[in-house]
Amino acid sequence: MSSGLLDFFTLEASEYVEHLDGLVAKAAGGPPELEGFIRNARALRGSATMAKVGGVADVASALERVARALQSGALTWNDALRGAAVAAVDDLKILIRGVRTWGESETTRAAARSHELAGFAPAAAAAGSAAPNASVFLATEATEIARQLAEFAANPVGPSALAPTLQRVRGLRGIALLKDLPPLPEVVDALDQAAKTFEMGGAVTPALRALFSSAADVLADGSIALMRGDRPSTASSSLTTFAAAAAAFGGGVSQGDDVIPISALFPDDGSPGLVSAAPTPPTTTARRFRMEVVSHAEHLRRLVGDAARAVDAATRERLGRELGSASHALSRMAVSFGESPLAAFFAGQREQAALLGRAALDALERACQLLASPEGASTADVLRILDTAAAQPAETVPGTPSTSDLVDIGTLAPADLPSLVSAGPATSGDALHDLLERGIAGLSGLEETPLAQPAALPTDVTVPIEDLVYRGRDALDRAIEIRDVIRQGGGAPDSEMLAELFDLLELAATTD
Repeated sequence: MSSGLLDFFTLEASEYVEHLDGLVAKAAGGPPELEGFIRNARALRGSATMAKVGGVADVASALERVARALQSGALTWNDALRGAAVAAVDDLKILIRGVRTWGESETTRAAARSHELAGFAPAAAAAGSAAPNASVFLATEATEIARQLAEFAANPVGPSALAPTLQRVRGLRGIALLKDLPPLPEVVDALDQAAKTFEMGGAVTPALRALFSSAADVLADGSIALMRGDRPSTASSSLTTFAAAAAAFGGGVSQGDDVIPISALFPDDGSPGLVSAAPTPPTTTARRFRMEVVSHAEHLRRLVGDAARAVDAATRERLGRELGSASHALSRMAVSFGESPLAAFFAGQREQAALLGRAALDALERACQLLASPEGASTADVLRILDTAAAQPAETVPGTPSTSDLVDIGTLAPADLPSLVSAGPATSGDALHDLLERGIAGLSGLEETPLAQPAALPTDVTVPIEDLVYRGRDALDRAIEIRDVIRQGGGAPDSEMLAELFDLLELAATTD
């Protein structure tokens, strides 16, 4: 370790040990305050693991096991256990002071204390755990990589100096356990992609440093969780920061990959050129397109499937970028073969696919399934089937109103609303469901002919109170939110929520 990092560990670890000492000292005849004891022991273990001071980490881990056993009732506090805890805390102070000159005596002291505490709360047996050795190795590697990435982000170096770290990052791909521990696979993938740009002579930009720094935080958090026997968190502030940094570094899809027909590279004067069409080509243009499109379609289908299973922000952000890029690539490839309608379809789905929109993902899945099918559906058949599927009404659950029964609220006049509202809060559950569907159906038509919004008022006039409430499309949007809440909650809604919904339906008809 560098001198600065070693100083930081010494200060941080000493503070954790002082807290442990204080908690034991305050405990009169019983155990110390266990929540605080566990928290400080765990923090000390994590700090020692990051600093690669294994002896301190072992003793801290043993103290944490003892506290957890006390908390669960599996262990009882007594004089012998108190003596062992006091001795362990005292020895931790000695071990921390000796990290700069660590030797055989420190190793022996740490091992003795860990062994003594293990007599009260032994480590859990490895049997039945998922690849314990791989988990420990992964946590250790992630810890070291996190430290080196953090150092790089603070003081950038050249590609050659960072090469060993990047080699360790890529080595994590060989651990089978990695793919089952999101978001770690996404971090490794993003680091690998960023490293390629850096290794090819790319500049150390603020975006690259932000990516490496945020990745270090996620890896450090993940390694601590693995050391505890937990899984890495898929929802944390460090993960959110990493997802934003990865998106900023990745940028958008390049728009400069225009396809140029080969005929445009030769004079069009009838003179013979270096390249000419074969009199008996080995395959047709349609068959070559078929060969190309299958691999693209299979790749896009895999991304759609991964998106459906994504649970963390980093994975969703990465898949969004890849889906947008893959849709764009397939569209450009279709253009190069003259398949303009199919190219337009994939180009049209690209934006919503990048946002992981459900409708776009379903459309892409269906299209790619047809394109990659062994039967080899033509592009005309693909587009016809997709158009037919889009025109078919969605399946309804038995007992729900049919589409012919629904009312487009955009066609209702203000005088029509009292007939809807008259049902009142006493409406039954089924009737209420029917009422809500009738009142809020047909909203898609408002995209083309939205209800009028109140005109903007000058800042120097008095604003009527009625202009501060929902109306028009805003009222409809709020009504949809309440509808969704009612659906998710199940059962009959409360009277206040129902009253607000009826008021919003009235306001939605206001077309000032």
